[in-house]
Amino acid sequence: MSDRYSQLAPRDVVITMRSLSRRYAEIVGPIRSDPDRFDRRDEAVAGESLTSHVEGLARHLGLLETEISKLVSEGDPIINGEALASGPPPAAVNRSIGLDAAQSALGTSADAIGALLDGCSSEQWSFRAPATNGIKVRLSDVAQHAARIGADGLRSTQKLVELI
Repeated sequence: MSDRYSQLAPRDVVITMRSLSRRYAEIVGPIRSDPDRFDRRDEAVAGESLTSHVEGLARHLGLLETEISKLVSEGDPIINGEALASGPPPAAVNRSIGLDAAQSALGTSADAIGALLDGCSSEQWSFRAPATNGIKVRLSDVAQHAARIGADGLRSTQKLVELI
């Protein structure tokens, strides 16, 4: 996929990932401070609730964190192709974890991805591994995809917050 994220330098990916937790908190903050809006966080707006949206992003970044960890630390990793999808993986159970837990998980995964990538050598950034969907990916591809998911998710979260 050729977009602005595929052109991000390694340092920019690290900065993007490390800033996501703070940026999500800034976006969701107004909902938390308004009791009427906070009560509507689980209502479907534009086809999705704020809570389910953030939960999906948290699952996706959690899966990307796992796959990036494999690329950084394992000798012959096989990457879960589901992590490379544009949408979040399905929930393991059909039960909401809630907005607070989802936002916390999202921030934890984004910070962990930033920490895993910080200090990687150029050799590590270009390391290639097979994925279960039949393609070979580099660490840089997966890292840039994580930045894409985080930043695009931030924009779509902002749109949902504006509608609530």
